[in-house]
Amino acid sequence: MNPPPAWFVGAWRRRSIAVPGGQPTEPCEAWWLQTDETFVDLRITRPGHEGNGLPLSSTRGFAGHFEIVDGGFRWHLELDSDGLAPRTDGSAGVDLHLDPEDPTTLIEDAPGRFREEWVRQASLDHIDSVRTRDVIAVRIGDIRGAVWIAEGVVAARVWSDRWSIGIGPHHSIPPQAEAWR
Repeated sequence: MNPPPAWFVGAWRRRSIAVPGGQPTEPCEAWWLQTDETFVDLRITRPGHEGNGLPLSSTRGFAGHFEIVDGGFRWHLELDSDGLAPRTDGSAGVDLHLDPEDPTTLIEDAPGRFREEWVRQASLDHIDSVRTRDVIAVRIGDIRGAVWIAEGVVAARVWSDRWSIGIGPHHSIPPQAEAWR
């Protein structure tokens, strides 16, 4: 296993997603927080965009650990509000790279399926993570995210000092991430 490239770590907010033949659009508030080993992902469909038919564009929170094996990216989902964990999402046929015109934008190309553009949202001055059986939390700069089990249901939240979004039975910060407040 190899660590990811340094440019891969970050707090990313999705700018757009497009499918072949379609125009770039953003039907969600989508956040992806990635350390070298742990990730948190939260997508909340915007009002009026439910049932949009786009991949990775419905309300959902998921998290787990990450690795690179044989040159391929693998996200191992451990907690998922859709109940699809544990499982592994691989990057077969996916190209992840920084936009050569804008090094704050990460492009995820899955030819024949979709293209996503993600924009870096935080400095990399503080990177922390917590991973237990019931809580996965990540902090990148001033952006924090967590996915946890609350009342038997998977909840998720991404927040900073100025805003917060979340799904699940309660949006309180899990105790393991409380120190990051």
